[in-house]
Amino acid sequence: MTVEENIKAALRGAKSDGRAATGKTVEEILETFGLRDVRDHRPQELSGGQQQRTALARMLACDPGLLLLDEPFAAIDAKVRQELRHWLKEMIAKLGVTSIFVTHDQDEAIEVADEIIITNKGHIDQIGKPLDVYSKPQTAFVASFFGQPSIFKDYNKFHSFDTVPNVEQAIVRPEFVKVSKKNEVQKFKNSAEEGVVTDVAFRGSGIEITVLVNGETLTARRSFDEAAIAVGEKVDVFIYRLFVTVGENAFLLENKSLREPVVVI
Repeated sequence: MTVEENIKAALRGAKSDGRAATGKTVEEILETFGLRDVRDHRPQELSGGQQQRTALARMLACDPGLLLLDEPFAAIDAKVRQELRHWLKEMIAKLGVTSIFVTHDQDEAIEVADEIIITNKGHIDQIGKPLDVYSKPQTAFVASFFGQPSIFKDYNKFHSFDTVPNVEQAIVRPEFVKVSKKNEVQKFKNSAEEGVVTDVAFRGSGIEITVLVNGETLTARRSFDEAAIAVGEKVDVFIYRLFVTVGENAFLLENKSLREPVVVI
């Protein structure tokens, strides 16, 4: 069927099932979902993004009480996927439809959700607002789930962290790590470790740096505005904070240097 025929079929189906009519016309739905220009197109003539918008328009045309989306953007390229996430969040808020969005993409969950449920082996590990779940993980699994964490056992080999008994592993996210060239001004040079850069990768929004420090591999990021760092270069590495896990519990530790007066060298 064409895009327009899909929407008409959804409206007819709602009426035949005895559900309340939406009161919307096909023209209004096409306009709302940005599909007016492709109303006469069939699925094979649509882009992946247009196909998904048509599917959502067909489902939302009859004002459902609950919308379930199971990996809806899995087969779409990254740029269109990001555009659709933003569009979907606005659309759901505008229509006021309670929605359950299943995804393995952490960025997608954080951007789209009002509330996140993290499941692990069939059990719920944590429920909360995206920022709270990301910044205050309650379990070891949730702490290691987001971002690109570096995980190692002995965090005491790094300077200035409180000692916690029975720690099983430490988890360090890229945003917790500052990598500086030897000639750069550093706030916490006395608490930095020397490392060697093993990889430098362009990641679109910045530069991702992999560095070997005290026998452990850490991942960090630098902006394009900062001086370039080369593979094999010796650098200073400062860890602002890290998560430690004891059993199933996760705790955030801040570098003690953050509590002390800053000395710039």
